[in-house]
Amino acid sequence: MTETKTDDGFEPTPAEIAAAKKLDEEAKKAALEEKKKPAFTLKNPAGKDVKSADYFYSTTPAGYVPLANMKNVIGSPVEREDLVGIFNDIFDPKYGFLFYKKYDTEVYLVIIPLKNSTTVGRTHESVDGDFQKHAISVIAEGSVNIDSFKAKLKRILPFVKLGE
Repeated sequence: MTETKTDDGFEPTPAEIAAAKKLDEEAKKAALEEKKKPAFTLKNPAGKDVKSADYFYSTTPAGYVPLANMKNVIGSPVEREDLVGIFNDIFDPKYGFLFYKKYDTEVYLVIIPLKNSTTVGRTHESVDGDFQKHAISVIAEGSVNIDSFKAKLKRILPFVKLGE
């Protein structure tokens, strides 16, 4: 096949048109697959992925809550072994509590699974995306007072349901 010249250049051949269509279809499929991926994945203190439906209240039948902006809200999982060790001593890992640190601040978040929550649920007039969290401020990361940190974590225990 030959190309024909127009005022602004050459017209594409049928093969080029087919190739462009194929690339366009592949790009659309890739974009659709990217949309299906969660924008943010929750992780427990051991670094394993957990289901957002276990932590975020939802009225949808599937329990889906979009977490696109959640990374900016709760930060990232705490990775300091000493702090994670203390956290696991106070909150038994079998209960699935999450331990996060806000970016650029010394604020730590303890996120409670909904089944252990005392303040999130239909009877509490919760809205989609609600979750029970407790924030703990620490002055400086390098100088976390371990005894003070333990005491702050222990103050959370009366506000959660354990044993389920």
